[in-house]
Amino acid sequence: MIYLENFKLIDEELDSHIVQKIKNAHTKDELFPLGFFAKKKLTRVDFDRITIFYGGNGSGKSTLLNLVAERLNLMRHADNTLTGGFYDYADNCDVKMKKVLGESRLLTSEDVFKNIFETRSKNTSIADRKKELDEEFDYSSNDFMFDGFENSHLISKKQVKRSFVSKNVSSKERQYSNGENALRFFKGEMQKKSLYLLDEPENSMSPKYQIELKKFLEGLAYANDCQLVIATHSPFILALKDAKIYSLDDTPVSVQKWYELQNIRLYYKFFSENSDLFEIEDWDGKLKKVKGKK
Repeated sequence: MIYLENFKLIDEELDSHIVQKIKNAHTKDELFPLGFFAKKKLTRVDFDRITIFYGGNGSGKSTLLNLVAERLNLMRHADNTLTGGFYDYADNCDVKMKKVLGESRLLTSEDVFKNIFETRSKNTSIADRKKELDEEFDYSSNDFMFDGFENSHLISKKQVKRSFVSKNVSSKERQYSNGENALRFFKGEMQKKSLYLLDEPENSMSPKYQIELKKFLEGLAYANDCQLVIATHSPFILALKDAKIYSLDDTPVSVQKWYELQNIRLYYKFFSENSDLFEIEDWDGKLKKVKGKK
């Protein structure tokens, strides 16, 4: 399902009135991204079921994603702290979109890290509280009542303490790896029939979990009527099925297949040059080299 059809950015040459209005309202430091995408000759983005903004650091992929999110007034976990010029720029962009049935939102890698840190902080607080209750029990209980008894009574005291602590403090949340936490976060946040903007969702994920995320996102897009717009440079996420990829490294910005992108070609060249190291008969967790290969 395609909810977001297209997004038109400000063309400085065609709409000088808007450009001048923004320039007059803000200092030079607050004008970004005014003129940035025009120099890349990007004036319009047409969206598919999965659309990806690709590029290196400073290419504008996250900025473009945030412009779309701001213009659509999408829900987000963290407050946006961009400049006044950014908001004025976003307000003057045009968007064509159908009604979305679900809860559309922007999800960022910062949201994932925040979720991980909050869980760790909560577990640390629980551990500190348990320690306090242990000390409180030891201080307030009549130890002489347990002295001189058999070992079974000492165990009974430990059981009483355990019961006392468990009744007065909640249990810790299960700890997962960062990659597992990130995948669980996205699965918990994303539902059917919605538009989702994802800013570098692969951060904190190993290749294993990036591949699992890829499968999950494809399921959302092609089996659950979701539309996805993603800013990424992960080769695994770039390989999402039938994704439309805007390469912001190019001027003018171009639409390419994931295997045509320069950085992906560099990966391919590197592994091709070392292909003999990877040639194996099968894979069961141990490397088995093909006979005759060094």
